[in-house]
Amino acid sequence: MSQNDVDAEQIAQSLKTDPIYIDPAVADTLDGRLLDKAEATVKELDFDVYVVAVDAEHGSIDREMLEQIKVLNGSEGSFVMIDDGTAIAVDTYFTDAHHDKEMEVVDQQLNAHDEWNTSTPSVSKLNILLDLYEDPQEHVESGDTGAEQQPGSDVIQDTGSGGFAPLFLGGSILVLALVIGGIFIFRSMRAKAAEARRRDRFRLPSSLLHRVDHLQRSALREDINSEATELASSLDQLRTDDLSSAELTQVERAFDAYYEARSIVDDEAAERIDLAGAMVLLRQARREIGLAGQSRGARSSRPESLCTVNPLHGEARTTSPVSVGARAVRVPVCSACEGDLRGGRDLQWIFDKGRPYIEAESVWAETLFGAIGGNLVTALKSLPPR
Repeated sequence: MSQNDVDAEQIAQSLKTDPIYIDPAVADTLDGRLLDKAEATVKELDFDVYVVAVDAEHGSIDREMLEQIKVLNGSEGSFVMIDDGTAIAVDTYFTDAHHDKEMEVVDQQLNAHDEWNTSTPSVSKLNILLDLYEDPQEHVESGDTGAEQQPGSDVIQDTGSGGFAPLFLGGSILVLALVIGGIFIFRSMRAKAAEARRRDRFRLPSSLLHRVDHLQRSALREDINSEATELASSLDQLRTDDLSSAELTQVERAFDAYYEARSIVDDEAAERIDLAGAMVLLRQARREIGLAGQSRGARSSRPESLCTVNPLHGEARTTSPVSVGARAVRVPVCSACEGDLRGGRDLQWIFDKGRPYIEAESVWAETLFGAIGGNLVTALKSLPPR
């Protein structure tokens, strides 16, 4: 792990207890009065803002480090990094449930960017941004002042001198219609261009996305390790003397699923989709343990599995028909995917090698994470050793 990784993790943890982190290397060089003002504003906002002040290397902000801090912290809100000079960087994370707030925050970032001067100290830039967060302003693209109406100077009168006046009036109406249409088209094109610039401004480079995916896999591996440890403890404490032969078979299947999951987690080359598969296996093991000793009448009608579309979505809430290739199969899905199906929207499949996993060749695609095609553990055991 690089020094940046260590620093990012330490800062991310520190932000969970204090939303402002000041690197000791810059503590004496930043304007304390402006920092106090920023801290007071942060406390008054209706969403979380995290501020990181660091000693920037080579005179620029480490945006990749800021992204790592955001991912490792895992909280919603705006993450701002400043140095002791004039540099500032902003990143945000909001769930889909808070999409409107995210759009408001992004607009204020654009407003702040328009107000910042290159030579303005970073702490002053921070306070400009926080003031806009506190009192949001509508974002207007530079130069978008609208079409101003000017008083008319031509008065057309019907003098009875012939057909020239109606002809002139008709021509004026046509010209006016063309002008209005031109303004509408121009504004539409400018709005689309502005939206494209906004997306590009906050789009992550591919190298950074790869880095984020690595961080996500590391965090995912930690979560699975914790889950696996807890499951292993449950298996050790299980009293098998009181179980029937059928229940012992279920416990044996739980052990098999646990060991398959464990082998995936222990493989450093395991991809994100493999780790998702390990989560499915651990969920399967828990289900088998839960069924052992439970009367059939007491069993839940819910799927008791993870979402087939993307196990990282979490627990399945129901089963729904899903199109896979040329066929439709009923599989467990989470509430979000069920909503997508009802609304006719595209499903958010977990990706494998840059495409939805059902389009790739893998045991996960063949079995839909164990939803079809027999026992997932059996299918995994038939594969060559990892």
